[in-house]
Amino acid sequence: MLDRLQQQLADTSGAELAAVALGVAYIVLAIRRRRACWIAGGLSTALYAAVFLQAALYLQSALQVAYVALSVYGWRQWSAAGGGDAVEPRRWPARRHAQAALAVIAATSMAAPLLGHFTDAAAPWADALGTFASVAATWMMARRIAEHWLWWSVIDLGLAALFLSQDLLFTAILYAGFAVMAGVGYVSWRRAGRRPAQQVGAE
Repeated sequence: MLDRLQQQLADTSGAELAAVALGVAYIVLAIRRRRACWIAGGLSTALYAAVFLQAALYLQSALQVAYVALSVYGWRQWSAAGGGDAVEPRRWPARRHAQAALAVIAATSMAAPLLGHFTDAAAPWADALGTFASVAATWMMARRIAEHWLWWSVIDLGLAALFLSQDLLFTAILYAGFAVMAGVGYVSWRRAGRRPAQQVGAE
């Protein structure tokens, strides 16, 4: 196992290691509800776009490009909500999460067969599901919805397995760590957002 880790480290690109470091900074800042998380996240995902493209995870690569745009959106949203301080979390009712989950399943069902047929994608269904679920969770984060952390706990574990299957060991370890940190983030945001006015329904 140690020999494999050493070999993986030797084979890991500088871009992937930098993306990992920035990804850790992103989630730590996000847990603390600091606007700077979007800067770290934008830089990390820009690097990962190239890393995943090389690993033939095409939708994951495209997702990283979308993340850069979402980072700009998140920065603007959190700035409007009080960027100088930790932003106030909000909550969604179960109905909104069910709607989001159905949208993710529908998008996956349409994209995965196309990805498998027209490309040499390594794992079209896992790639598609991880991609659309991640977009949904990131959009929720930009809107300051506390439950986005629960989405990330599940998404990150699945993505960790996907990346490990493509020999992206350190990225897989990062995402497994993200799943644990997502639990910490949920507890932190729930404690900070226990005001009835912070629950939102339709927006």
